[in-house]
Amino acid sequence: MNVTDAVKDRLGTVVTKAVGAVAGYGHPQSVTIGRPREDVERLWRDPHQLSRVFGEVASVRSEDGHRFEWQLGPHGSETATWTTTLSEGPGTLRFTGTESAGAALQLNFRDAPRGLGTEVTLSVLAPIADVLTDTAAFAVLYRARALLQTGEIPTLAGNPSARATSDE
Repeated sequence: MNVTDAVKDRLGTVVTKAVGAVAGYGHPQSVTIGRPREDVERLWRDPHQLSRVFGEVASVRSEDGHRFEWQLGPHGSETATWTTTLSEGPGTLRFTGTESAGAALQLNFRDAPRGLGTEVTLSVLAPIADVLTDTAAFAVLYRARALLQTGEIPTLAGNPSARATSDE
């Protein structure tokens, strides 16, 4: 291996660490939710609750509880549709895209130690950088925890800061 090849190899490693792998499961994000496991799993099967948790990122519909249609983008101006099937295993729910792109969301559930609720881990398989999917996954889990524990999702709506949206 010459010096040029060594530099290319090292640069590739640094870029991958800085930006994340382009197509793969990101770093799993986990939270502990102070609710029974059945309640937590029920939220992830309910399209209405999923729409609330994903906020302006996606609205979700399902006719049969097995196929889910995700309208991606701000409500009223959706930019893409993602159709998934829901598969279940012991302590696992997995939304797998029906298209060949192979995108998926996988949730793992387990009882938290000392009866403190449920530990939820969300892993995202997407053709975008991990740095983006990891941040979005944590935000979704945070919103789900807030909804399950308090019945509300944190928002800046009605905040007297005079901002039109939370993104400004």
